[in-house]
Amino acid sequence: MEVSIPTLQFTDFLVFGSCGAIFLCNWMMNRRKIYFLCFGGGYAVCAGMAAWFVDFGAYGSLWSPIGWSLTGAAFWIGLRLFDGRPAVTRPMLVLFLLPTATHGILACAGFSPTTAIAGSTLAYALHEAAAALYVLRTSPARSPLRNLIALALLTIAVAICLPLLPLPDAVVGLPIVGIFVVDQVTTILLTTSILALEAEKAHATVETMARTDGLTGALNRQGLAAKTSGDLGRAGIILADLDHFKSINDRFGHAGGDEVLREFVRRAGTLLPGDSHLARLGGEEFGIVLPGRDQRATARLAERLRHIIGGTPVLWREAAIPVTVSVGVAALAAGEVFHEALERADTALYAAKMEGRNRVRAA
Repeated sequence: MEVSIPTLQFTDFLVFGSCGAIFLCNWMMNRRKIYFLCFGGGYAVCAGMAAWFVDFGAYGSLWSPIGWSLTGAAFWIGLRLFDGRPAVTRPMLVLFLLPTATHGILACAGFSPTTAIAGSTLAYALHEAAAALYVLRTSPARSPLRNLIALALLTIAVAICLPLLPLPDAVVGLPIVGIFVVDQVTTILLTTSILALEAEKAHATVETMARTDGLTGALNRQGLAAKTSGDLGRAGIILADLDHFKSINDRFGHAGGDEVLREFVRRAGTLLPGDSHLARLGGEEFGIVLPGRDQRATARLAERLRHIIGGTPVLWREAAIPVTVSVGVAALAAGEVFHEALERADTALYAAKMEGRNRVRAA
């Protein structure tokens, strides 16, 4: 059965145009997400090229590498912006210009159109392979969706080189048909994968918000529960309560009290090891989990925490708010239920308050 190239071009136009419209609609709903504009603009250029060029796979003009370079550049820039990275690097600029420069140099040097086309095709294949390598090397590592995006880009790089192979006349048209098929399949794969990654990112953001205290940025109770749901092994537990916090709110207002809470988290963050978990448990009470620490090491760190909090007033507007903290310490034994150790730390905290506050007590 003979395959109609104009029909394939038309379906190419439909696929590129549809996917481009999806991305542009997403961008119009949230103008801050410039990566959707990049993806949509790139596919719009592809749709225009699919409708414009008649002899697909054998473009003789300079417009072909310019068009594909614009498309590849827009897509790669979109991927970097999606990842929160700078849009362009110097090596990327070289790869963006390489297909057009190769075509122009070979044509000006007197090489045949076939040679110029082959040179620009190989240059663009290098561009697509480099984009795939970027996707594979960028976190999150081993993401199935990112692997799918990289595979699609590599498939494009291979497919566009197929017409350069010396093939018998009977099958010379098959690589051209293959390019159309790859175009349409990879476009759908790339679009659905990127939208799935966007949904995954949104879900992660919502989950983080649900487990984070909105005022201080520390974990909340739900977040701490998630961090301590498994077997922690041995761990140190600290419960800290800001002393006379109600009087701070009464004297400096709730805005001043909020600043004290935020400052507690900032100062604690400079002291705590990287594997620790800091949570605001409610009001002015904070919990800290220190994996792998025994009670003695935990008590030493708790004493340092008391000093760093009480050693310097919290500056707020034109006021200097004096702050002290009472601390209870307990040790979680391997295999022990977390809440049992937490209750012992709470008992120690209560003892610290009863003994006059601004002190550390161990269970």
